[in-house]
Amino acid sequence: MKRLFYLLTAVMVLILSCQPKTKVVQVDLNAAKAEVSQFLDEYYNAMHSKDVSSISQYFTDNALILGTDPKEFWSKDETIKMMTQMFADTSFKFSYTIDKREILVEKSGNAAIAIEQMTIPFISKKIPCRCTYHLVKNEVGWQFDFTNSSLIPFNEDLSKINKSLE
Repeated sequence: MKRLFYLLTAVMVLILSCQPKTKVVQVDLNAAKAEVSQFLDEYYNAMHSKDVSSISQYFTDNALILGTDPKEFWSKDETIKMMTQMFADTSFKFSYTIDKREILVEKSGNAAIAIEQMTIPFISKKIPCRCTYHLVKNEVGWQFDFTNSSLIPFNEDLSKINKSLE
C-alpha cells in the first residue's frame, strides 16, 4: 500500500511538473494609451482631409457605427458609402475641435475604450457631441469595432429642449 501511495505521488509530481509554464506578459498601459491617442489623432486628420480610402482602414470589417439619430445604425460599408457622398460636396465643411479625450486600455493591452467630446458645427453649434469608441488591436494594428456619436445637451438646457419639442 505504501508503495502504491509513493508511486502515485511520484506520477502526480511528474505530471504536474510537465505542464507548460504560463508566462505573464506585462503590458505597458501608458504606451498602449499613447498608441490609441496617436491612432485617434490620425483618424481625426483623415476625417478632416476627407480621405475616405484612409478612413476605411480605421474600422474592422464587422464594425458597428451608431450616429446621433436613433435610426442611424451603420455597417462599415454603409458608413464609407455615406462619407463618400458627404465628402463629395466640396462646400461641406467638416471641422471640429476635440475638447476632451479619455482613454481606458484593457489590461491585456489589446482593447480600449476612448471617449471624445466636441462641438461639431454641422450637427449643432450649441449642443456638444460625445463620441465613444471601442478599439481592438489586431494584426492590422488598432481599429474601431464600435463607435457611437451622441448629442449631450447641458442639464440646464434640457427643459428648453423639451419645451421646444412640445
